[in-house]
Order: sequence, then structure tokens, then C-alpha cells
Amino acid sequence: MQKTILVINKYCPLHPKAGGAEKNLVELFSRIAETHEVTLLAARFPGAPQEERYRNIRIIRIGSPRSENVIRIHLLLPIALGNYLRRIRPDTLFEDMSVLPFFSPILHPKQKKIVMAHGLNGRHIFSSQRFFYALAGYLAEKLFLLSYRRETVIVVSKWMRETLLARGFRNVKIVLNGVDEDFFKIKKNYAPRPTVLFLGRLEGRKGIDILLRTFPLVRKSIPSVRYAIAGRRFYFGEPRWLKKILDRFTEGYSKDEIEFLGFVSEARKRELLSEAWILAMPSRTEGYGITAIEANATGTFVIGNDTEGLREAIQHGETGMLVDCRITEKFSKKIIEWLNKKKLESRENACKAWARTHSWDKAAQEVTKLVTS
Repeated sequence: MQKTILVINKYCPLHPKAGGAEKNLVELFSRIAETHEVTLLAARFPGAPQEERYRNIRIIRIGSPRSENVIRIHLLLPIALGNYLRRIRPDTLFEDMSVLPFFSPILHPKQKKIVMAHGLNGRHIFSSQRFFYALAGYLAEKLFLLSYRRETVIVVSKWMRETLLARGFRNVKIVLNGVDEDFFKIKKNYAPRPTVLFLGRLEGRKGIDILLRTFPLVRKSIPSVRYAIAGRRFYFGEPRWLKKILDRFTEGYSKDEIEFLGFVSEARKRELLSEAWILAMPSRTEGYGITAIEANATGTFVIGNDTEGLREAIQHGETGMLVDCRITEKFSKKIIEWLNKKKLESRENACKAWARTHSWDKAAQEVTKLVTS
């Protein structure tokens, strides 16, 4: 029997600031929408129609047509949600909590709902936002931990499940991220120069500052090394200390040394992964680390921070290395050690085999059972 599902998320997959959570959302619900009616309520952005259908999903956007509604969506969506619940009358409300919750259990306690929580920022949110915005997010996360305990929550990692169960949550399910088949078709073609790739938002939470600090040390040992930095810079709410670091490396080095590529398309991301010698993931916190799995699918070795989420996404010594990236000397030493093509080639098969254990079809089947039961 066909079910009606209303999904709420900060961004839709087409939003300029969409990330891993939105990738997860579209892969899951484009499959679920093949047999059920799925509507996504998310933020509007300049140039986007108020309503459209994308990969089987009906998308409705709210907010100003001249804004990306980064802050506004957290105020507008909880207010508008009641109206859309009455109009659509969904069998299930699916709240995709990307950073901050929308408090649907408080506002709509009788509505059947499933919640997806990718990770918790905790104190790390203060490394990505100015104090006022970070404090608001920190307190919202604390309220989430108090008000969502009775809901069915989907997480993408064991550490997140254990954390929530320890906080009194009753029904927490693990559904691993998948990986696109297209990544497995990519032929590894190492760049002529040793290349370290970073893929992600240029924010403190993702550890871009941690990676940039390694460049002078790595260059001393490997003068031909090149860093390719792919991702948007978030000026709004950017902490001053992070701005100084990014400005220093943007202006202090040539593109031949450190190239800031800005936002890259999926096609360009695949090209970068095919050429990269190493993918660096110095994130201070990660829900799981879908980018690590995508890199592994191309045969690319990952060096990541020894933190929750990445400990599950990276098989230490086989598909990547875990290191305390906060210690610049340790992180630099590990990068230098693995900028060795023969060593990297010996790990390609292990990387691909690990990535093969992640399937969007399997993940969608597991989520379908939960939202339609």
C-alpha cells in the first residue's frame, strides 16, 4: 500500500550549501519515492522555483526567493510545518536533522514521525561559528537530547547510537550510508605531482585549518607537493580566527602550491578523486564520513582524524590511516609517509572492497521498513 511521507530538512539536494546529509536524503528518498509519495520541505534559494520534482521527490521550498535562508529556515519551517501537515496529511513525518533540530516532537507530538540524526556537534560547533550562533546551536542540540528520547531515531554510526542510548533514547536504528556505483567506475590516474585533496566545507568543524597548518612541514620533505582544496567558504558567521588562517593561506601561497577550487560539481569531484594521491579528512567531528567511502570506491587512500565517525568509516592501515590531526607534526608525518605511490597502489583493492560493503539500495530498503510500518 502506497504511503505518503513528508520529509523536512534544512536544505534540498540542489541547494548551494547542500552537503553529505542532503546527499544521503536524496539517495534514500529517490528510491523510496518509486513506490511511495514523498514530499520534501526545505529552504528556498535564489533562482530556485518554489516547487519542483527532482528524482521522484516533490520539493517545496519556503523562505525568501532572494536569500539562501540559512538562518531563516530554522524559524520558518517549524512555523509552516503545521500548515503542510494539514494539507498533505502524511502517514509519516521524517525529520532529517542536519546540524539543528526542528523540534517536531514538541510541536506535533501526535504525528507519527521518524528522525534521522547524522551526528552531534557538541563543543565543536564553536569552531565553525561565531559565539552567538554557536551558543544557539549548542543549546538547541541539548534540547534535542531531552525532547526526542521517545522517537524512533535513525543514525549512520555505532558511536551515535551508543551516545543516544546512553542519553536515554529508546529506539535507535543504524542505517549505513551508501556509495554511488559511478565511483567504482573511476580509473585511478595519479596526478604527476604528489597531491593531497580536501573535500568539504571550509569551516572549523571540517578541520580545514588543521590541514593547512601541515603544508609548510610537508613541503620541506616533499617540495613538489600540492594541496587541492575543494569546498565553499562560509563567510557568514565565520569565526575571526578561522578567517585569518584562510586568508593567510589563500594569499600567502600560489595556486601551484595550494589551490582553492571553491564548490565543485559531482563530475569534478570524481575527477579530483581519480587524480588525488591522498584524501585528507581532519574533521573535528563526523557523523560517519561518506566522503571517505566515496574516496575508497575510487581506490583513494584516506588520512583522517582519529575521532568518532571516522573511526568507523576508515579501516586503519587498510583503507586509510587514523591520526590525531590536531597535532600538526603527527599529521604532517603521516601525510609524508603515505605520499608514496607504490604504497598507495598496494591499498587500492582493499579500499574498493570496503566501499563495496556500503549500498544505497540496502539503506533505502531499511529506511522504507521504518517509515511505512
